Amino acid sequence: MIETACEERLRRLLARCGYNSHTHLYYLGDKEWFWDSEREALIAYRSVGTRRIVLGDPIGSPRAMIRVIEQFVADCRAHKRVPVFYQTKASNLPLYHDLGLQGIKIGEEALINLSSFHTNGKQWLKLRNRLNKFKRSGYAFEVLHPPFAEPFLNRLQSISDEWLRNRNEKSFSVGAFSPEYISRYPVAILTGPDGDCEAFASIAGDHGNFAASPDKVTGAASRRITVDLMRYTKACPHGTMDVLFLSLFKWAQENGYDVCSLGMAPFANAGDSFIVRLLYKYGNKLYNFKGLYDYKNKFLPEWEDVYVVYPPAKLPVSALLLAFIIHTPVSGKQARFGTGPVRLWNRSVFLKKRA
Repeated sequence: MIETACEERLRRLLARCGYNSHTHLYYLGDKEWFWDSEREALIAYRSVGTRRIVLGDPIGSPRAMIRVIEQFVADCRAHKRVPVFYQTKASNLPLYHDLGLQGIKIGEEALINLSSFHTNGKQWLKLRNRLNKFKRSGYAFEVLHPPFAEPFLNRLQSISDEWLRNRNEKSFSVGAFSPEYISRYPVAILTGPDGDCEAFASIAGDHGNFAASPDKVTGAASRRITVDLMRYTKACPHGTMDVLFLSLFKWAQENGYDVCSLGMAPFANAGDSFIVRLLYKYGNKLYNFKGLYDYKNKFLPEWEDVYVVYPPAKLPVSALLLAFIIHTPVSGKQARFGTGPVRLWNRSVFLKKRA
């Protein structure tokens, strides 16, 4: 895999500032990248109509984050575009408010505190019994690191195709399978009694120098992981993913990670606002929101509030376009891999537009 100059710059930035729950999605190829003037912070977004919809908060130091948000919003206004930030965190709301934007809660992210995670006590009895049953039946858990052999990638592809069942891949805020994309990070697998891989979950985040020492991660930025693609065959027994997740949490504990993100549960405790009702209306046809929350909640995560930030007068159209890009599928043939277009803050263009 050949690393571009932009990818190398992002890798260095993540090594300094750490990964978040969205950085692995920067490589889907469906987003544009916006660097600040000093190339010390990055925003990933998709243009749709007159909107630029950002995924998550910027990556960078606190000072650089302020700069890139200010420059991105200024660039949007100079080019008559509307900035919308999707899945931002509460700690950054003041930065957006200072620029005349407002935020509203749209869900919660499930975070497993690995330093304190355990399966002791009666509340874990059912999952413990399930885990032991799978072990007795000959199922085994393993984490494999790239580069992957072609037969293994072909097996993951076949599992993914079976799991999709002729459905199209989605994009923007969720991963999409491709051999190049899945090869960026380690993959947790569950093999059946016959030794074949039956289920997998890709593990996004900074895993240190696992090529040299795959048994232990190193570095301050390697302490957070995110479960990305999760897929299994039709032959898998009930509870397969429960066993895969529990095994993954134990592996992450043993390898020095602190937090594992299971992603967002849309509209969890989000209240009853116009944008929440609108997104729920268009999204619930594709997702069982309550079922998704209940499934993640069985692992007793810590829930962190997630917001969408937007200009007050631009709410209705922004909500519709946000629902469109989140829930509009893309076919496997359309799924891309790479960095996408790259933009750099250009002060002269901004001043020219204002003149």
